[in-house]
Order: sequence, then C-alpha cells, then structure tokens
Amino acid sequence: MSEFLHKDDQRKDRILEAALIEFSDKGYKKASTNTIVREAGVSKGLLFHYYKSKKDLYILLFSYANKVIEDEIYAEVNFADRDVLNRLYQSTITNIEAYDRHPLFVKLFELNAKVEEPEIIEATLKIGKDTGLRIYEKAFNNIDYYLFSDTINIDRSLEVIKWTIDRISADWKLEHKFEMKSGALEQLSMDVSHYLDLFRSAFYR
Repeated sequence: MSEFLHKDDQRKDRILEAALIEFSDKGYKKASTNTIVREAGVSKGLLFHYYKSKKDLYILLFSYANKVIEDEIYAEVNFADRDVLNRLYQSTITNIEAYDRHPLFVKLFELNAKVEEPEIIEATLKIGKDTGLRIYEKAFNNIDYYLFSDTINIDRSLEVIKWTIDRISADWKLEHKFEMKSGALEQLSMDVSHYLDLFRSAFYR
C-alpha cells in the first residue's frame, strides 16, 4: 500500500514513493534524483516542477512522515479520557505501533542522524521538535487537574512525567531500533505502566 494518496495527480505519488524508498535506503547524500525519476517513471523536469530541489523533497518527506505518525496518535488515543497519565500511556504505545506500520519512515528517521547539511539538520530538528510539542500540547490539554494532589506543583509534575516518558521511549527505540521483536512492545508497555503508576501514587490524590 502506498504511503501517499494524491488523487489529483498520481505522478506525485510515484515521485514521493520512489523518493522515500531511495532516501530511506541510501540517506540524503547518496540518494540519486536520477534513480527517483527512473523508478517513478517521470522526467527530471517534472520532479523539479513539483519540488524545487532534492533538499526540499527530502524535507517535505521528513515532514510528511512525522505528520502521518502524529495523525495516527490523534486517531488512536482517547482524548475524551481526561486522565493525562492514561493519555500518555496510549500515545506512547500508539507511537511505537505507528513506527512498526511504517518501516520506511523509521529508516528515514534513522539515516537522518547522518545528514551533514546544516539547512536540513535545522529543518528536520524543528519538524521533530514541533511535532513532539503538538502531541504533548494535545495530551496536556483539558486534563482533569482535580486528580492531582493539592500539595504538589502540577506544572513541574507534568514536566517530570514528560521527561520520564521521553527517556523511556528514547531508550526503547535505541535498544530495539524501532523493531517489534517478540516481547519488545510488552516490555515497553510494562516500563511505561510502572512509571505512570509511580506518578499516580506520588502526584494524585
């Protein structure tokens, strides 16, 4: 199944699909626009008609990959549940499951760490940071503050929770390289649940 659905122009789908495969296989520097247009069955002129440069195409793909995963989190997490710890559990697990559904995105993210071009580094860092901020903003929006104890600073407590979940997720991704090996997701679920239970005991009434 294609990651792209430009019903108005299937040539865009073919270009983006070919570019995603090429970038996720070779990384930005070694990726070839000649290979992309050949695999997409289009001319190089059409490629650069749609996308000004190889760099712009890469950044667009990186942004698109982040947006797909972000949207899947929004679709799967029950934001009607105003318990922020429940939301964070769901969003963490959904995030990893989304990675498993999109292996080419994962390869793109992994190889992005090797990009040397300052403009791309700046752009992709901003995309990743902005995506994370939007997800947390939605997770922390309209939560039930009454659940928290009167004796704690809620804003600081939320920061501690955020830092912990970020670290657990980062460590899991580093150890498992985004792969859903046997027991890996269960281990993540147990780790997240363990810390959230600690926070529930420490911060809630």
